[in-house]
Amino acid sequence: MDKRTELMKQAVHLFSLKGFHQTSVQEVAQAVGISKGAFYKHFDSKENLFIEILKQYHEEITGAISSSQHAPGSDHKDVFKEKLAIEIERTLSNQDFFMMVFKDFPLSDSEKLKSLFMELRQSTITLHKTILLDTYGTPVEPFLDDLVMVLEGLMQQYIITLVIEQKHVPISKLVNFVTAAIDAIVANLEDMEPVLTEARSSPVTIDEIFLHMAEKIEASEPHPEKLLASLNLLKEQVGKKEQEEFLIEALLVYLKQSPSIKNDVLYLENFI
Repeated sequence: MDKRTELMKQAVHLFSLKGFHQTSVQEVAQAVGISKGAFYKHFDSKENLFIEILKQYHEEITGAISSSQHAPGSDHKDVFKEKLAIEIERTLSNQDFFMMVFKDFPLSDSEKLKSLFMELRQSTITLHKTILLDTYGTPVEPFLDDLVMVLEGLMQQYIITLVIEQKHVPISKLVNFVTAAIDAIVANLEDMEPVLTEARSSPVTIDEIFLHMAEKIEASEPHPEKLLASLNLLKEQVGKKEQEEFLIEALLVYLKQSPSIKNDVLYLENFI
């Protein structure tokens, strides 16, 4: 294990035990067996270390969900359960990380951290919207914000209970219950009215999705030119009456290679 990776691992452990503010750079460095000066060869600050940990965890879990392979013959509901199981298993297997965030998340201290947290939060929401659309289809689109809120609320509360109270339950049992709860809500949508969706100032359009993706590319990519050109070309193709399907497929595959917008591309596919 290289020193940078080891520093991140030990930092997660120490932050989970003592909290971010109560843990010093010196303590993290000592846990790895290096000097405080050597720490700064890998990270500019404790905050940047924390940011890299958040980004790595997010990319690992969303990447595992997005690239998961499914057994032949799996239907949409099977895939939904598998993706939920991956998210829950990954979270429970990284309890130090979960406790680090839960115990002492230094969000209020840093605009940089606030911005990153909002970016990762939006990425997670987009991922869950994509999973819900893939499973239940476009009829649930007006309720997507509400369904995401219910799905994430259920999963978060169960995970908190399992971690804090050290309870052990079969993941399959938990996934089946959460899926059944979402099924019950979807089955009764005709008798419901959207809550969060209606609260937005205007509905999300494809143009807004493209604009959001362009902003993320410019903010996160050191050399955004090729990605932006590909995104603009995709937007042009989507707007044409006679679309070149092969070109659209190729552009989608290329854009998915960028971790910063992968979930947005998956979400966009539902509307193309």
